[in-house]
Amino acid sequence: MQKRYGNESNFILNGDKSVEAVKAWTKKIFSGTEAQDFRIPEEVYEWFLEVVFEVYEKAESDLIRRMIMVKIIHTREVVRAGVDITRGEKNFKWNDFQVRTVCILHDIGRFEQALLGSYSDVKTNFDHALAGAEMIKKRDFGEFTVLGIDKNSVVESVRYHSAYSYPGEDMYAKLIRDADKLALLRCMPEILAVKVEEYPSKGVTEAALRAYKAGTMVRNEDINTKADLFLAWLGWQSDFNFSQTAKYLDKEGIKRWMVEELALLGVEI
Repeated sequence: MQKRYGNESNFILNGDKSVEAVKAWTKKIFSGTEAQDFRIPEEVYEWFLEVVFEVYEKAESDLIRRMIMVKIIHTREVVRAGVDITRGEKNFKWNDFQVRTVCILHDIGRFEQALLGSYSDVKTNFDHALAGAEMIKKRDFGEFTVLGIDKNSVVESVRYHSAYSYPGEDMYAKLIRDADKLALLRCMPEILAVKVEEYPSKGVTEAALRAYKAGTMVRNEDINTKADLFLAWLGWQSDFNFSQTAKYLDKEGIKRWMVEELALLGVEI
């Protein structure tokens, strides 16, 4: 699998965690040649930074600072994944600005959640998707009209991006569910390496194994071990909305890596 974070993993673990340093680092990874195709609406991008650093300034431990930094990079990777998927899905008429908006704002509720010490909605009793959708509802984005961005669609996309299932037909809501999964899967080795949340290496939860073998997604409450995590990630395939997403899973060696990791944990599928 291709490294996605590069030197950024080392910065998360060992770099200067001051507000000024992390703000400069964030702007760097969202700008320049590397991000030339992002085309994120300016007002949306500035609000994203405002929310992130209002929270970052409240962080009282290195763990929470690392959690926020990991989520910043994840957001960039979701933008990348959204761009990759939509470029391959040419039968849809995409508004590129709306694609970028949905992607950069999908986890806007996560940053406040980080202050609770976990990204588990169950452990924190904090629905990050609902919180993010409500934040966007309350915000007046003047450039949405100019750029043809449908605010109701953005709100719906954020609200359902991490739900177990999505009952609607909005193509941007379907896109962000795929982009979020693809971005996470592309970066899983590096996310595990920065040790934001750890799971026991031994054992597998029977409910997780049954769900995977049945071709359905593993529920969050059934993820208790590292093997359960890999089964859950593999099970995401059953929820992909676009063929391009599945192609990246195979082409980039992501599926093979997960199967090999499960074998090392003693779980054959």
